[in-house]
Amino acid sequence: MTREEFSAQLERGAAQASALPVTSAVLRWTAEQLKRGEPPWWKLIAKAWEKRTFVAWSEAWSLYLACLHYEALSDAESPLVPYFPSCGGTAEADPSVALARFLAAPPPTFAENLKTAHRRTFIAERSKAWLAPAAGFFQRRDLPFYLVEVNAGAGLNLAADVVAPAPGFDSALISARVGLDPRPMQTEDIMDRRWLTAGIFPDDLPSIAALDAAIDKIAERTRAEAAFLQLAPCPPEKAAAFITKNIPSDDADVGLLVFNMGVTVRMSDPDYAAYAASMAAMLKHWGERALWVEFESVRGETYSTTFQLRAHRLLGGQLRSLVVASVDVVGGLRRSTPPPTPSWAPKSLPPPLPLSNRFLTVSTLNLDLPGL
Repeated sequence: MTREEFSAQLERGAAQASALPVTSAVLRWTAEQLKRGEPPWWKLIAKAWEKRTFVAWSEAWSLYLACLHYEALSDAESPLVPYFPSCGGTAEADPSVALARFLAAPPPTFAENLKTAHRRTFIAERSKAWLAPAAGFFQRRDLPFYLVEVNAGAGLNLAADVVAPAPGFDSALISARVGLDPRPMQTEDIMDRRWLTAGIFPDDLPSIAALDAAIDKIAERTRAEAAFLQLAPCPPEKAAAFITKNIPSDDADVGLLVFNMGVTVRMSDPDYAAYAASMAAMLKHWGERALWVEFESVRGETYSTTFQLRAHRLLGGQLRSLVVASVDVVGGLRRSTPPPTPSWAPKSLPPPLPLSNRFLTVSTLNLDLPGL
């Protein structure tokens, strides 16, 4: 990551976050300082990132912001606290002086998180993306299934149906909820809880409130059912191998839904090709009882703000794929397939459930469609 690349991405991020005054101000100030020259703190950031590769255009600056946010959440004496609304600060105040003061002598954890940490962001509406494929495929067959998320963090997305119940969705079909992550997080751990909060922009208070509410709901469920969420250490490139080894595929009466959100956007094209090949090989053990679902940015778009809901299924021994819906995170739903009343819906299955939220609306989702 060069100084020029980071500055350009910061400016783009500031424009995208223009509705958030603190976030956009922090990103703009950082970009301006980098354009003027090489401030001393850039050497610290560059050294932390010398062995990291960022593929997604938003990955570096959002990690930088998360590291700043984490320090403010962790230290009541941080100069950033009075300017971050998440810490009780004032959104209208200019954070530039405090930011310069912080970067002049950041604590060691700031550089360490820049070097090794990965942002895990819970967005309540986006967390529901797997519900439509689950209802359109497994529930219409009355088929129990294992639910697996890659890079699950604390597993909050796995509980989207519990955090905000979807009318008509049958959660009882989920045989187990398994979260895979290089370093699974525990919401009862205060450091992990702070990092989860830090993954949300410091002036996006509604999203932080939604995160807190989700954690409270999941904690309540976990007290009643200790194994409600099962988290295991596993990097994304080994997820398919973990599933093959640890989740039994020999029961013809149980299926599999594995999904990833904001994961493959961070992969280079060769890495994504290898990941997709490993998923296809794993799906062969499940026959036609499994789905691999992705909710990811459009590959190949440098500054993409569009997410695609992509479904992959093995049919006749071949992996078939479909873009079910395409969603712009600013403008809302752009397009959705299939049409509302598909003539090709199998007569032997009940109609799919209508599931919607402000990010994604799929009125009918049938994954038996021709070509998939």
